[in-house]
Amino acid sequence: MDKAGFGILLDKIICLAVERSGGKLEAGDISVALAIFDRPLRSADPGPLSSISSFSYRDDVPVYPASVVKLFCLHAFTAFEAMGRFTPNDEDRRAARAMIELSSNEATAFLMGRLTGAFDGPCLDDEALTAWLRDRHAVQDWLMGLRQPEFRDITVLHATYEDSPYGCAYQARARSPGNRLTARACLALMHDIARGATASSDWMMELMDRTRERQAFAETGIPPEGDQVRGFLGEGMPADTRLWSKAGHTSWTRHDLVYAETAQGPSFVACVMTDSRWSAADTTLFPDIGRLIHDAVLQGGHDAA
Repeated sequence: MDKAGFGILLDKIICLAVERSGGKLEAGDISVALAIFDRPLRSADPGPLSSISSFSYRDDVPVYPASVVKLFCLHAFTAFEAMGRFTPNDEDRRAARAMIELSSNEATAFLMGRLTGAFDGPCLDDEALTAWLRDRHAVQDWLMGLRQPEFRDITVLHATYEDSPYGCAYQARARSPGNRLTARACLALMHDIARGATASSDWMMELMDRTRERQAFAETGIPPEGDQVRGFLGEGMPADTRLWSKAGHTSWTRHDLVYAETAQGPSFVACVMTDSRWSAADTTLFPDIGRLIHDAVLQGGHDAA
């Protein structure tokens, strides 16, 4: 795919979004990032994202990431373990699995505490809250210390919650910026995981593998617990396309980050982020975007890995 080909794909995505939403989801509410390879990325490492061709639209705009931030938490989990900063036990690994496979908010809050030493708890006085916040920056400080250009302007400080944080975690929202990610940062992380450039990449890929979810739905017609395929990009892709993903969804956002291997050979990493109450409630647009991306990858050529 060349720049013109991506432009055609992007026009299709934006026109579809505006038309289906009746103008409630506009071009300025959408971010897209895409990297394409002529073979499975897992078997041929092309190097860091900055060294290859990729395609983007508003991919440098920070947005609230919803549960996509959980993949960055897992990134810190495996890196901290590799560096000896964190020694996970069986309960930590159980939580990590639930955080990614089921998108568990409880597991995320638990692990943010384990990784930073700043656990959720009761309200704190100013001095204690300042110390809590200093500790809670451990993951964010590590990400910034990587000096990875794609991670500029992101913020990973808070856990995710069903309705609201409480106690000191609620206080922290007034004293620190909220979580923010860009489509570019998400693309870079998934790219690095898929090519085996992060600590424990194989385990991270195992947790994101959506094969079991897709098979369970095909057999029963019932979405499995924590389903991150229905209503997202992967739903629109053929059953013989292998899929790894981390989705995010709130009452005002819908996002998906995927790595896919087509049956025909090419693979791709894609991130689509939307900031709109319409797209948050809609479950039809993202599957159609996934279908458009998948078809464009096969029809539009690809960059050599």
